[in-house]
Amino acid sequence: MTPLTLAGVTAALDARGDHYRVGGDGVVAGRWGSAYVQIERIGERQEILRVRAVAARRLDGSRLFDAYEFCNGWNHDKLLPKAFVVEEADGTLAIAGDAATDLEHGVTPDQLAVLLNAALVTGATLASAVDDLP
Repeated sequence: MTPLTLAGVTAALDARGDHYRVGGDGVVAGRWGSAYVQIERIGERQEILRVRAVAARRLDGSRLFDAYEFCNGWNHDKLLPKAFVVEEADGTLAIAGDAATDLEHGVTPDQLAVLLNAALVTGATLASAVDDLP
């Protein structure tokens, strides 16, 4: 077991053949399906892996009830990611999802690969479900 590192995250993504970029702040970002995804390490010792997927599709601000209803249904039926609504500055609504895992005691490369795969696949699935909304 080793601490969660940026090098470990990028190695797991490279092994999958993913395309991504790393910002100066160490946040890994890219598109998976119709989801914009950010992968970051948070916490006092950057021991928590957080993967946030934001659906590319935006809903009109008048559909707040629909957006909440979608997120509530998703969260009831699915383990990952935790879906929520974000009101954008222009009044449109984005639907995002977070998956966070505390890796305080370390992680093996295989475990990290499984965690990232699960978060990326479910994040892309969330975005696809948002695309399918009427």
